[in-house]
Amino acid sequence: MLRVVVRGSNRYYEEKTKTLFLMFQRLSLTVFSFLSVALASFAALANDSIDAVIEKVRTPSYDCPNQSLFPELEDTLALESLTSQQRFALTVAKGQFLICRGKYEEAETMLLKAIMQSNIDESSYAFASAIYQIGFSYDARENPARCKYYQQAQELSSPERHSDIFTSSSLGLINYCSETTSPEIRLGKMFGVLKRYSNDGSPGELAHIHNAIGLLYGDLEQHALAAEQYLKAHEMGLLVYEGSNKVSILISAIVSLLSSGQTDKAYQSILELGVLNSEIDTPLTNFLYQYALSIYYRKTQNYNRLTYTLPDLEKASSSISSSFGELLVNWHKAEICLHDNDLTCIKQYISGIEALNDDAIPPVFRSNLDYLSFNVSMYIALQDLAKAKEAHEIYSKEVTKRREVTQDSALIIGAANLYTRIYDLESAIEQAEQQRKNTLYTAIVIFLLVSGITGYVLRRKHLARKAIDPVTLLLNANSAIARINKLDAPKKGRAIAIAIFDISNLREITRKMGSTKGDLVLRQIAQTLQNVTRGNDILGRFGTEQFILCLHNIEERSARQFFDRVQNALDNTFENDATSDHIVVESQMSVFIANEKITGLNDILDDIAMSIDMGNRSGDN
Repeated sequence: MLRVVVRGSNRYYEEKTKTLFLMFQRLSLTVFSFLSVALASFAALANDSIDAVIEKVRTPSYDCPNQSLFPELEDTLALESLTSQQRFALTVAKGQFLICRGKYEEAETMLLKAIMQSNIDESSYAFASAIYQIGFSYDARENPARCKYYQQAQELSSPERHSDIFTSSSLGLINYCSETTSPEIRLGKMFGVLKRYSNDGSPGELAHIHNAIGLLYGDLEQHALAAEQYLKAHEMGLLVYEGSNKVSILISAIVSLLSSGQTDKAYQSILELGVLNSEIDTPLTNFLYQYALSIYYRKTQNYNRLTYTLPDLEKASSSISSSFGELLVNWHKAEICLHDNDLTCIKQYISGIEALNDDAIPPVFRSNLDYLSFNVSMYIALQDLAKAKEAHEIYSKEVTKRREVTQDSALIIGAANLYTRIYDLESAIEQAEQQRKNTLYTAIVIFLLVSGITGYVLRRKHLARKAIDPVTLLLNANSAIARINKLDAPKKGRAIAIAIFDISNLREITRKMGSTKGDLVLRQIAQTLQNVTRGNDILGRFGTEQFILCLHNIEERSARQFFDRVQNALDNTFENDATSDHIVVESQMSVFIANEKITGLNDILDDIAMSIDMGNRSGDN
């Protein structure tokens, strides 16, 4: 019995233990499942929260993000639970914050490192945005590398996919990466972009496009038109832009207004910029405000106010670590030194500039007429005539370049046509509901085109008349010199040959022919020169008694023989004239021959004229 009882008890406890174990196992599985679901739910919530931050800080390429979101962005970036793509997207968003604060180099370094990662989705918006931002950071410092990144950003986007990046990169390519494309084509491309967005584009997109058109007008030296486009872009941008982007276009408008001589309107815009800066109050907007004040006071030659403003500009420049700002401050300080005739200060400034590498001086300084003129004035003040002459040549070349751009009729007509088209599109945007006026708009366009063509023809005739000497009907001195300056370098083994013929006995000939026939004498001499020269030779009246002749792509020996024949014909101008009583023209000839493109033509002509004068004096003696 006893054994039976014991056996029965062991089986009971075994069964009981087994039951309890199974219950514990099921409970453990239930708890584990619950915790797994809870953790997964928490991770999903955390992931959704991170994605929400990414979406919140994401800003179109043509705008600046809300700076108040920056702390939240930094906190999110510090999380260890981020996926590689989330961290990349947040890093790209941070780059846009830095760019809008003027910290281009910091943003560029960070973004270049970010895009080198191997596990990034290159089809994502973040990747396309990173590429565009790198291009923009190069653009801000006028680095040609911008074109490579603008091109890549355009290829990564389309009008339907990442459209803001496509628009921004397209505008960048049109404005800065079309050096080999004619201005007419660039204008046509810009017109195409505006047309694409004219009906349903947002204010931000339209502001971006008007800003780009302003840049194109600026390239054509049409600063008044550029200012008008910048101000339109500014008005549209105020509706949507955040932070420093509210003032970035306005500063461009101010510079264009000052360049076109509209100082009063520029000052009103500066006052508006001051109000916006007090609201936004970032290091970049402070710098832009002080920058606007300083160039306004320099342009208006208010050196007392410029002196008062410079410490604020210097402080604002250092706060954004701007090398451009530092150069600007030093230039304006030197302007004040020049005004005060502080020669020691000027010498110190020149020593500092000469110590810099060529790359340290941005292109915007090298092409700024005010800066180039200031350099001439500095060396004149120091009585360094050699340096003053060198600086003046640089200034003159830039002036000539600007004049050619301004006077090129094709560019002007292209700009006028674009302005007409933009005006029509803007009217269509503002009054889309008034379709009945389309006929009127078409008539206006036709009228403007006809007026433009008529004006072009009249202007060409006017310029042609201005280029001709009214007495001899040859080119006048300025026109002849301008044409010679445009000649390309001669081919190998050939030369550019210039001769000046001086009629030493012109007064005697006029006296013999009759004092009232001075113009007739000159016309006969001019006709003789025309008869012996070729159609592609440059022939003009150089002075009261002088004529200039230029031969291009000619062998040196042939040029000298040709000039001798011309002088011989000139001396015998009146040989067959029965009324001239055997009048012989006495001429002096001085020749200059170059085997390369001619530079410093004015100095060369001065030397030629001087040699003729010395020859005349020795002949008189």
